[in-house]
Amino acid sequence: MDRKKLFRNIGIIAFIVLLFVGLSFFGANNSVDYQSVNTSVALQQIKDGNVQKAVLEDREQVLKLTLKKKVKVEPATPQKQSLFAPPSQPGTLTGDKKTKTVEAQALTTQFPAAAADDIFTLLESSKVDAFTTEVHQSSWFTQALIYLGPTLLLILLMVWFFGRMQKNGPMGFGKSTASGVNKDRPTTTFKDVAGEDEAVEELNEIKDFLQHPDRYEKLGAKIPRGVLLYGPPGTGKTLLARAVAGEAGVPFFSISGSDFVEMFAGVGASRVRDLFEQAKKNNPCIIFIDEIDAVGRQRGAGIGGGHDEREQTLNQLLVEMDGFDDRQGVILIAATNRVDVLDPALLRPGRFDRQIPVTNPDLKGRQAILKVHAKGKPFTKDCDLDALAKRTVGFSGADLANVLNEAALLTARQNQKAITPDNLEEATDRVIGGPRRTGRIISEKEKKVTAYHEAGHTICAWAMPQMDPVYKVTILPRGRTGGYSMVAGEDDSGLRTRTQLLSQIVFAMGGRTAEELVFAEPTTGASNDIEQATKIARAMVSEWGMSAKLGPVKYGEEEGDPFLGRTLGTKSTYSHEVARDIDEEVHRIIDACHTEAWATLSQYRDLLDTLSFALLEKETLRRPELEEILGSIDTRPRITEFDDFGERIPSSQPPVKTPGELAKERGEEWPPKMEKTTLPEISEDDIVHYPSPDKPAQPGRPKPVFRPIPHGPRSSGTDGTRGDGAGNNQPGGSGGPTSGTGQSNGTGNGQGDGNSGRDGLGGLFGGWRPGQRRH
Repeated sequence: MDRKKLFRNIGIIAFIVLLFVGLSFFGANNSVDYQSVNTSVALQQIKDGNVQKAVLEDREQVLKLTLKKKVKVEPATPQKQSLFAPPSQPGTLTGDKKTKTVEAQALTTQFPAAAADDIFTLLESSKVDAFTTEVHQSSWFTQALIYLGPTLLLILLMVWFFGRMQKNGPMGFGKSTASGVNKDRPTTTFKDVAGEDEAVEELNEIKDFLQHPDRYEKLGAKIPRGVLLYGPPGTGKTLLARAVAGEAGVPFFSISGSDFVEMFAGVGASRVRDLFEQAKKNNPCIIFIDEIDAVGRQRGAGIGGGHDEREQTLNQLLVEMDGFDDRQGVILIAATNRVDVLDPALLRPGRFDRQIPVTNPDLKGRQAILKVHAKGKPFTKDCDLDALAKRTVGFSGADLANVLNEAALLTARQNQKAITPDNLEEATDRVIGGPRRTGRIISEKEKKVTAYHEAGHTICAWAMPQMDPVYKVTILPRGRTGGYSMVAGEDDSGLRTRTQLLSQIVFAMGGRTAEELVFAEPTTGASNDIEQATKIARAMVSEWGMSAKLGPVKYGEEEGDPFLGRTLGTKSTYSHEVARDIDEEVHRIIDACHTEAWATLSQYRDLLDTLSFALLEKETLRRPELEEILGSIDTRPRITEFDDFGERIPSSQPPVKTPGELAKERGEEWPPKMEKTTLPEISEDDIVHYPSPDKPAQPGRPKPVFRPIPHGPRSSGTDGTRGDGAGNNQPGGSGGPTSGTGQSNGTGNGQGDGNSGRDGLGGLFGGWRPGQRRH
């Protein structure tokens, strides 16, 4: 294909060169070499009777004279010539260098249009042997070029445009644009991936199958046909796919989901077919589709009534992934951060057998990622990357890489030799809140309000139980904020208790409460705090069942359309009375936390002034300085207003201690170092081979006997339901047991919300006998 493109480009260049050569050939007239002179010199030769022939070109206003004998003349000053006219040929220079003269027998000069009649009169009076007037006419080639040139140019542009767009020539609309990468090219490996050990282990198994398929075929194992990598942006999904390409040693086809969609109908499906045809010819191989949600969105969605070209492409993709055609040795890897909008048929086993979450890294993962991106960057000895990893809870791999890059840029800007801890801290703040606004002029009153606002946040966070410690507080404006208080958790716990959530709301209300307490009126600076507090309170009531009045019930289940952002098509699953109760509970939680923040700041009013003054003086306070000021604050009791258990009284018996807690009490190391264990050898006598339908049983082996399960009377239980892959329930088969439980296919948000009987288990096996265990 590259050789064809080379020949085509050479042909286009040769055509352009020949075109200009032809224009120069047809436009040139080299029969007589005319010397350009001043008009006065030409007229003097006419008056002297030394002109044998004169030609007047009317269009160009040029007078050409052929002399009877050569004369020495001074060349005229060079003028702009026509594009296709040949340059005048100077004669041999003679005479001294001061007065340069040339010998010429043919002269040419320009004349104004108004002087044409006078020149005719002069020629007649001088008795020139012959003179004529020429009206310039273009050659047939030039005329044809004028008429056909724009059309030919348009055709060439179309050929070039479609060739560039399709990368396969003007007739390659349905050809795949996937780029193949083989093992000979330098690519990323698993050594370059950090913080995603689970995903690497899963993908390493696929690489091992491609390199050693016999090991799996002996056990009858089938490698997953498809692997879906999903997670938030910046977590390294594409990096993992590139690492598979570098490790597998097999052809690797990479394409974006948007490359399937084209302006012409049917192109997407054709490209899918062409992509898998190329893959089958090069099997075993790997196909990687990045951002598959561009083509794999749920079918039947949208508010328009027309057929969506994307659906046709998706249908062809579904057929190629698990259709009648065999694609042995072709593994599909896809990446997306919107798994909730993918079509359920795309996510079922047989297509994407494995769905690997690629989430934000934990503490250990962040430490490993920072070490990877720290390669090639000089640091001072007091830089602590482990401490930086603890302060960046919730950061993705891309965020961590950005932090170190920003630190390197700051170091270069300051003309320093190595990255310092201050550079790391400033880079972290830039990633979180944006660059500092150093050019903004802030009044003293606004500084004071901001200082009390941030001091209120800090004291509430310091006093509330189970609250993450405050790491830093500043009143320096950054991005869209006038200041902020930074809390950093010491672990990556994904669970939050009711006490922790209420403490977070109190922390959010601390800034507004300080403004009300000190200045007797709030400001607009607490808008984002109120938004976050309301979001937590509403989630406590409607999602996490932490309201005593409404109980452990989830409200507001969305069944929205993915093409409408799952908001315009949302259906309400509760009454207006329940909606009013939800609003009342949200208000009650906010009011209770607001009151708690008021009581906390009123109790530590003196410390509020002290901390505010320190902020006005230093602008930024870190953990050691905060401990000196706020060390006397005692932790306030937890809010028990919402602990309405009714008759369900919690047990007074404490929970068991974990092995780690027991080891800590004994002073032992935890976790213990795991010794490498060897698996026991399995003898041939302990192996049983089950016959396939088309093969007889092995001689010397007992033939397995399968006994059917006796059926009781068929029950008429309630319909089971089945998770649709996005946390939503769809009707299953009828006839299942009333209390039968099944499996959840929920993924992404709302994971596990699709629990219910799978296709009605009782409808498959009949009624259950007394005493039989239900699975």
